[in-house]
Amino acid sequence: MAMISMRDVVKEYPSAKRGGDPIRAVDGVSLDINPGDIFGVIGYSGAGKSTLVRLINALEPSTSGVIEVDGTDITQLSESRLQKVRTDIGMIFQQFNLFNSRNVAANVAFPLNVANYPKENRAARVKELLDFVGLADKARAYPDQLSGGQKQRVGIARALSTSPKILLADESTSALDPQTTSDVLDLLERVNRELGVTIVVITHEMDVIKRIASHVAVMEKGKVVEQGEVFDIFSKPQHPATQRFVSTIIPGIPGDRELADLRSRHTGLLATVTVNDEQTAQHEVLRRLLASGANAQLVYGGMNEVSGRSFGHLTFELTGEDAQIRESLAQVSQIASVTTLEGANRA
Repeated sequence: MAMISMRDVVKEYPSAKRGGDPIRAVDGVSLDINPGDIFGVIGYSGAGKSTLVRLINALEPSTSGVIEVDGTDITQLSESRLQKVRTDIGMIFQQFNLFNSRNVAANVAFPLNVANYPKENRAARVKELLDFVGLADKARAYPDQLSGGQKQRVGIARALSTSPKILLADESTSALDPQTTSDVLDLLERVNRELGVTIVVITHEMDVIKRIASHVAVMEKGKVVEQGEVFDIFSKPQHPATQRFVSTIIPGIPGDRELADLRSRHTGLLATVTVNDEQTAQHEVLRRLLASGANAQLVYGGMNEVSGRSFGHLTFELTGEDAQIRESLAQVSQIASVTTLEGANRA
């Protein structure tokens, strides 16, 4: 059974204009998130991803559709029963949302107080959590005395205080520098691995998805336009929105602008080879390109690795006799997808 299941979920807001059509922030979303998964939801600003995550913990009521959390349809629950469900869902935010007037220990203890956690056990629980996130020496510090990464670690400790089954991370690394982002993602992986917490990561950064997620849903204009295993989505993106995201971390087949630049510098035939290490080894691509006696120069593209598997698009300039080039392309086409591009003096 999925830990989180959504079926045809819609969320509408009233129009700002009197009599105007409602604004549909989430539009017919269906997805399943399995227990123990790290599931990414990615989209540009306004795609509906933050609204989606607020529906999961019922901070926003859905307009229609079914949302099941650990087997319970939360759209049918009263507010009092939702409070119980929310104790199983932790949440961390981009801006940390810490209480500046309370020290670190008191921030972490806050959900315990709300949940009526036994008072005599609260101090021990706070210490355990601060040890886990590496901030045992910051218990008496205040948020304005902490770095951004430390604040987010406090946020994670606070979100874990009631031992939730689910952790929602809404743009939780967007305000952090690259090294601190890496440290926080390491911690989230540890939370998933050691505590078995199902994590939903909301982000607009493809690097975050690549780094820790096993599955991903791509959103655009309130809809999920593509979803699946991260490697499959990265290596074979189908929707234009997904292709734009993937292109931010690895070049694909050259577009018009890139092709014009390549034409200005290369006179040979341009061909892009799509490489997937489950099917095609890079060294075998090169061997076949050169076997006929043609020359091959790598002029565009690159490789990337996701979930221990590599993929990418490599654009070569091929020069030599026409027959040699045709044979090179025929040889490589037997093991990989090849797209020939218009060169400066060849078609």
